[in-house]
Amino acid sequence: HSYWDKDHKARIKLGIKCKLLFNKGTSDKILQHRNSFKDCEARVMTLPIVTPAWILTYLDTTVIVLQSGEGIAIEIINQDIANSFQEYFNAFWKLTKPFKQQKQ
Repeated sequence: HSYWDKDHKARIKLGIKCKLLFNKGTSDKILQHRNSFKDCEARVMTLPIVTPAWILTYLDTTVIVLQSGEGIAIEIINQDIANSFQEYFNAFWKLTKPFKQQKQ
């Protein structure tokens, strides 16, 4: 979690909010940790989609990271493409519910 912690402390200082969607089956421990950061909401997709990639959109930029063997990242700076990926994200987001920690 050290990379995550460092990255999100910087995000918080910049006032950037984030929403994260994880593959179905992601542990509650990971979701609890991600949701512990200010202005960060992590949820699990309800669909059984598993992918070795993650997609980041911010303003006019989209970054697609493929985590297979050697990591590959593709950065696209184009407003129309960023808007399109954001619409996909929003559609998946609407299918999820906020994470609720299980009582022990």
